Amino acid sequence: MTTETDISAYASSILETVGSPLLALDSQLTVEFANDAFLSQFRVTRGETVGRPIYELCDGQWDIPELRRLLEQIVERNSTIEDCRVEHDFERVGRRILRLNAQRIRSPDEKEWILLAITDDTERERLRDELEGRKEFAEKLIDSVREPLLILHGDLTVHSANRPFYQLFGGDPKETEGRSIYELGNGQWDTPELRRLLEDILPLRQSFDDYRIERVFQGFGPRVMLLNGRRHDQLNLILLAIRDTTEQRTREASRRDREARQSLLIDLNDRLRPLADPMAIQAAASEVLGRHLEANEAAYAEIDEAGEYATVQHDWNDGAASSNAGRHRLASWGEALLADLKRGRTIAVNDVRNDPRTAAPETLRSFENRSVSAFLAAPLVKDDRLVAVVTVHSRLPRTWSAAQAAVAEDVAERTWSAIERARAEEALRESESRYRLLFESIDESFTVVEPLYDEEGHAVDYRFLEVNPAFEAITGLKNVEGRSGRELVPSLEKDWIDTIGRVAASGNAERVVRRARALGKIYDAFVFRIEEAESPRVAVLSRDVTERVRAEEQRALLMRELNHRSKNMLSIVLAIARATAGDPGRDFEETFQERILSLAANQDLLVASDWQGVTLSDLVRSQLAHLEDLIDDRITLKGPPLTISAAASQSFSMALHELATNAVKYGALSNSDGRVDIEWGVREHEGEGRRFTMSWRETEGPTVVAPARKGFGSTVIRDMIRLNLRGDARLQYDSAGVVWEFNCPIVNVLEATEASRAE
Repeated sequence: MTTETDISAYASSILETVGSPLLALDSQLTVEFANDAFLSQFRVTRGETVGRPIYELCDGQWDIPELRRLLEQIVERNSTIEDCRVEHDFERVGRRILRLNAQRIRSPDEKEWILLAITDDTERERLRDELEGRKEFAEKLIDSVREPLLILHGDLTVHSANRPFYQLFGGDPKETEGRSIYELGNGQWDTPELRRLLEDILPLRQSFDDYRIERVFQGFGPRVMLLNGRRHDQLNLILLAIRDTTEQRTREASRRDREARQSLLIDLNDRLRPLADPMAIQAAASEVLGRHLEANEAAYAEIDEAGEYATVQHDWNDGAASSNAGRHRLASWGEALLADLKRGRTIAVNDVRNDPRTAAPETLRSFENRSVSAFLAAPLVKDDRLVAVVTVHSRLPRTWSAAQAAVAEDVAERTWSAIERARAEEALRESESRYRLLFESIDESFTVVEPLYDEEGHAVDYRFLEVNPAFEAITGLKNVEGRSGRELVPSLEKDWIDTIGRVAASGNAERVVRRARALGKIYDAFVFRIEEAESPRVAVLSRDVTERVRAEEQRALLMRELNHRSKNMLSIVLAIARATAGDPGRDFEETFQERILSLAANQDLLVASDWQGVTLSDLVRSQLAHLEDLIDDRITLKGPPLTISAAASQSFSMALHELATNAVKYGALSNSDGRVDIEWGVREHEGEGRRFTMSWRETEGPTVVAPARKGFGSTVIRDMIRLNLRGDARLQYDSAGVVWEFNCPIVNVLEATEASRAE
């Protein structure tokens, strides 16, 4: 039976013209016909296909469970298959995604067939997945862009926005997508500039770049933005990128303010450096500040000690008004402004008529009488007292920035320093006639030096120009004039050189307390500049405070040590009390008293040695003082003379007390024949270095039995000393008597100097 005999040539021609694979099956699901599209698609021959059951095609690769179920359903129920998706791996063509359609047909000779149409959706689904992937990638790419992005439809409604847009401008997709861009933010995006870009420029040019828009957004403040737009006609979409340059422009403005401020300070320093007259300093500083701030007037006013008057000796103005030099009552500023000045708060008034601090009629009148509509006032408070105020006036209202206020504060501080320096120098010049007598007769060391600089202008040494007799007496240095500090003292501390160089450069006097280690001295020195020249001279007035400083340091050390040792002692007493109270087998009062007396004996030894440690033999004898008549008879002591630390003495005293107490009550000293051998020393342990060793050995006493429970005594003897001294402690209850052995690194026991000698 062949296809040519069962199907008419006409039907065969029709099936062959179909571009999709087709199979005609009989009721037994045997292939009666396969068109060329099927043979080509699945790379089989007609001989391998026609006349064979469909499940045996390609070595059984068409035996697909889903296909079998569908075909058997058609055979049994006379139904059809419509767009059934089947995914399967074929050996010859790989994994394919097929869409199947099948139904029964009847031939002219009344024979029934099943026509199976196969559509290969593999490539289409791959393209669809790829498109979905690209879409997802594009969405994630847009979200990853740090700048806010809006995607608009052609009608300017929002298609989508990325996360940075919502982070910057608020809202969410529900409130944004599908709405006109002009409706966003309650209409805040509806601006003439944006309408012109989107409705006029973009349709003509297809794009625009870096259009600057400034806008105050409700809830987000002023924003300066650069907009970039691109039109995509194929998708009928518009991409709008928004770059927020607000912070960048703020940073640039801050940078410009810093540069201008630095420039002003450099100019001010250059103007003030050569000036020695306080009035000239005030005039120069006022002029520099007034011109920098483009003001109408600037002045430096000094406040009297009573805080009632401000005196302006010399101000600066632009020539359009008379000078305000003179004496002015501070009360005319009004209580609110005066309170701020005394607290050291800089005042910025943009319009005296609209500021509540200047609203009082008398205050407002005082400013209007001087043609002042806006002003800055930078106070200078020293030692909780208002000493000066720098003022800047404007005849018209204006807004003062924080940077301008900071400049006024800088000028106030530097002007005050320059005036103080000038007055100090003036005072020195006025007292020159008395200087020589004072120089020669005072007990303090007085020297005049000049800094020595390297090629880069850094102070690297100083030369002695003049010294008084007290200098030689205090330092022990002689014939120093004309010689440098490092020449006289090669190990001269750099701090001295730095201080002299700094004072020489700035003119600001300094008070320092410094060590001169090579001389073994500590000096309290006042360093100040005494001349203006290319190489300024610096005076150093100093006195020897070595003994005072060391006494203060010693007192502070002793107080800390006393506090530390008191706390330690209280902790030990508390531990003894708790442990004794928890021992039901002993009388509390008697046992507690004995342990405290043992601790007191150790304290007596430490006090006698000024807390510098005790000799071990003295410590042992103090703890066995109540058994003194047995020492060298039934109690033997053997060991070299060793001085142990205060901390170690406490641990040993408590352990020896407990051992002695137990020996008297239960051990070798409880009868008339028993003996106790106590031995200590320093031994070399292989791999561990030198270690301290100590032992307590009882013999000839009553039979020893280990206690049934662990009490405070055994804790002290074995555990406490082991932990405190980081060593090894062993307590044995041999039949011949108790044996206690202890060893630890030598440095854990001996006083520091003793440990050094032992090493």
